Amino acid sequence: MRHHLPPLNALRAFEVTGRTGSLSAASRELGVSVGAVSRHVNLLEDYLGYKLFLRQHNGMLLTQGGELYHDQIASAFDLIDNASRSRHVGTKHAIRFRAYTSFATDWLSPRLPDFRRRHPDIAVQLKQSLNETNFASEPIDAAISALPVLQRDVLSVDLFNTIFLLVCADGGTRTRALEGDFFSADAPPILFARRERPFWEQYFDRMNLPAPPFANGLEFDNLSLTYQAARNGAGIALGQLFLVADDLMTGRLVPAARACVELDIPHRFVYRTGRDASTDVNALKCWMLDQASQTKAQMTKIRAELDHL
Repeated sequence: MRHHLPPLNALRAFEVTGRTGSLSAASRELGVSVGAVSRHVNLLEDYLGYKLFLRQHNGMLLTQGGELYHDQIASAFDLIDNASRSRHVGTKHAIRFRAYTSFATDWLSPRLPDFRRRHPDIAVQLKQSLNETNFASEPIDAAISALPVLQRDVLSVDLFNTIFLLVCADGGTRTRALEGDFFSADAPPILFARRERPFWEQYFDRMNLPAPPFANGLEFDNLSLTYQAARNGAGIALGQLFLVADDLMTGRLVPAARACVELDIPHRFVYRTGRDASTDVNALKCWMLDQASQTKAQMTKIRAELDHL
């Protein structure tokens, strides 16, 4: 039997746009540009001879005919998906994902239950490491990196840039920090990890302050421990804004400075492509981008409120 089918790429673009209600969300899930998704939708509308969406300023709304067609198309894609999955029973492995400690502990881990709710059939095996991932020699599907991607069959998307802000628990420590009291004999100690010392120096330099008083501070093994100590009132930590945004929104931490310092150090989601790629990595990538977008909205609000301290 010969089938009369529209272009399959156009069908897929329509299905995802209808499900997400957004061309930009569909472009992220499909890994193509917003313009490409829009062209596919227009192509399908021309093929069918009627409008599938009402274009609105806040998204894409299915027409009555579009909603009926979408229900039928979505069912067809579900059948294809189920048939494809059934051929791989027993061979599917968890996404092997590597992230540095503070990213895994302070940003990713609290959000992973949401990924599990959205994708109950996808397992994630999270490993913590400070080393860069070599996809050519290591069994890793995706990683977090601050370095440019120079490896074959590996792509990346930017999640966050590096923005620093001094943070502490609310109270007297904050008052003294806002007054610039870092150097007196009884000043609140700075809480630092050895690897972060250069960033403290850059922060103080940008704020036109003398060198950080490391000798009177408390040194920790990693950044996450400095945040935990700050929450407990031990002193002042240098917060990566995206890592401490949740704490700042809930009041577990408060700003200890009136300004941020931004460095050109991006934090990227890096993932394997080609024949060795995990088929589930795209779902993880899209989810990461969505979560990062929500965190960046928090960061914008936090920075705006610094002007009122």
